[in-house]
Amino acid sequence: MARSLRHLVLIIAAFTLSCDSQPIPPSSKSAQTVATQEPRVVVLVIDGIRYQDSFGDPSHVHVDGMWNVLRPQGTLCSNFRNLGWTLTNPGHGTILTGVWQLIANDGSQRPAEPTLFEYYRQEKSAPAADVLLVSGKPKLDAVAYSLDPSYGAAFGATVDLENASDLETYDALISRLQTDQPHFVMASFSQVDQKGHAGVWGDYVRQIEVVDSLAVLTWNYLQSDPQYAGRTTMFITADHGRHDDAHGGFQNHGDTCDGCTHIPCIALGPNIRAGHEVTTLYTQRDLCTTVGSILGVATTESQGVRINEIFVPVQTGVGD
Repeated sequence: MARSLRHLVLIIAAFTLSCDSQPIPPSSKSAQTVATQEPRVVVLVIDGIRYQDSFGDPSHVHVDGMWNVLRPQGTLCSNFRNLGWTLTNPGHGTILTGVWQLIANDGSQRPAEPTLFEYYRQEKSAPAADVLLVSGKPKLDAVAYSLDPSYGAAFGATVDLENASDLETYDALISRLQTDQPHFVMASFSQVDQKGHAGVWGDYVRQIEVVDSLAVLTWNYLQSDPQYAGRTTMFITADHGRHDDAHGGFQNHGDTCDGCTHIPCIALGPNIRAGHEVTTLYTQRDLCTTVGSILGVATTESQGVRINEIFVPVQTGVGD
């Protein structure tokens, strides 16, 4: 499906926005009746960003929007890790299944365990349009559903996957949010990884800045759309990092060095603690269980735990 670039001017303008910029104005849908109050989750994956080049950089110069605009509204998990295979499809597959995935990275192998897409659709009797996987890497079609005979293609995600720029991926994401209003979305921005592999440092960090702006725009959109405002949790994370300087530098990835395993994770939403930092070790497997708990579905095969520390504590014994 051809992707329009009707958001391009807005996105480019956002690169120069200051930290106190206002959210994007509500779309024309703001007058529509909200069809459901059920919670929604959007997981943004920045493919191949190192923690040390983002939230671990003391200057935060390349993630100004996420650090100064989004982080104060949510919780930063500063010790979040991929402790499995630090490659694209295994990383995305682990987030979606809660099981370390050692699947092929070329898109030829699906997970054996069910994904969040399948859990949600089966338990909620939801249509395909209610779960979305959008990315600039077509090989991620392999994680749209699993080989589990109790789930599979009949419960898989709607996919919007093309060899696309991050701007085009953002455009496709917003278009799908407007037309389908999915309850669970994984949107993966691929160009940080691609620029890293090209080996030009300036291009790599510039692309981080591009995605930083897109993350802020996505959150602003979610706050302006009545289908999502006040009921949507957004996670920003990565599938893997990149080699640290002691293990070959930023151009490649795939081992267990700190650069490859230490990845960003920020959570924002109506029940997420604001201005908080969690230093406990959590992993990609835990994200699956946590997202499932928000959506109200049981992730029975996940080996992760719910990241309770990100949530506003439940008050008990008040008003007795």
